[in-house]
Amino acid sequence: MSATPRPAGAISTGTRSLRRQFALAAALLCWGLAPDSFRPGVTDSFLLAGKNSVDLDRMEAGYYEHLLDTGRRLDGQSLASAPAKPPPFKATDLAQPVEDMRECVLTPSFTTIFQQAHWTTNALGLRDQEYDAEKPEGTVRAVLIGDSIGVGWGVHDGEGFEPRLEQALNARSTVVGGPRIEILNLCVPGYSPGQRREHLERLGWLLAPDLVIVQATAADLDWDERRLRRLMTAGFGWDIPIYQDAINSAGLKPGASARQIKNGLESERFRILSDVYQTLAADCRGRGVPVAWILLPRVGRSLSESERRSLVDLAIASGFDPVIDLSDAFDGLDPNLLAIGPDDYHPNAEGHAILARHLEEALADRPGVPWTQPSRPGSAGGAVHR
Repeated sequence: MSATPRPAGAISTGTRSLRRQFALAAALLCWGLAPDSFRPGVTDSFLLAGKNSVDLDRMEAGYYEHLLDTGRRLDGQSLASAPAKPPPFKATDLAQPVEDMRECVLTPSFTTIFQQAHWTTNALGLRDQEYDAEKPEGTVRAVLIGDSIGVGWGVHDGEGFEPRLEQALNARSTVVGGPRIEILNLCVPGYSPGQRREHLERLGWLLAPDLVIVQATAADLDWDERRLRRLMTAGFGWDIPIYQDAINSAGLKPGASARQIKNGLESERFRILSDVYQTLAADCRGRGVPVAWILLPRVGRSLSESERRSLVDLAIASGFDPVIDLSDAFDGLDPNLLAIGPDDYHPNAEGHAILARHLEEALADRPGVPWTQPSRPGSAGGAVHR
């Protein structure tokens, strides 16, 4: 793991004592890790370790361009300027088009094999087990919003970090006679931060969550900007409320050229993300619901210190609490044993198990989590430092 200090308010991973974890588990949410099973790791034929930074940047850019699906308008019609061939995910029956800024959702009650992994969605349109839309009594319910890593791209049902974490929380809570713990997975491949917030608005709040968990990666830094740039160049997206301040600040108006839009939005990319994060955190505060933010690593793709600090500082400033930095969770580990395939930095089942363990550990050992117990005397905002 990196020895670089984390900003105040951020949580970094580390080894915690079992005694302390169980003491904290006596609060409302009782965190722990149940035994998990691992898929066999990939072999040394995987090539991530042999890529240089230019190769990885090109691979990543191409991957996200693929998921952004710039070939379809918000109303589902083709854009004349877009590629003729749609990306694999949004071209499958797993994706159901919608006429809002999300562009698509997961098809409800569907089962298929996608990217050599078994996918099952429930009646709510989540890649998850079946849940009642109405929260049962005696249940603490969290919703996870995120992208392809959160949804478990490339691994079978039940192998992602979210179902593992839910199982762990339930196991610990059961031991101490606590409530049932549910984590409903609202992640969708290709969702930018703005789309994640929209999915929470249109579906997540209907599920009455007690906690919102926001899954982030380094791609958050320009994901909404890149997506919006292509929509606006094709004549769409100018009126999406959450982006209006950035559009106005860039001095852009309908009819602007592709170059003007590109140059204008690139200079506003951090503001775009800041507006999304602050709006999302304010939504949660307004409903009295805690909102946690977790920064996940990508296999074989190290995060620069400036990128990490920018994201963590922004998350803290936006009001997310807790802010959990797991960007170093794969440090020192062979990426060839954690990737789902050649040239793909999505974690495999073992990678997801590592993320689940680190996330459980960070949550279990955090003093002063608002939905569990008061802060310890002398703690600074509940922050945990190495």
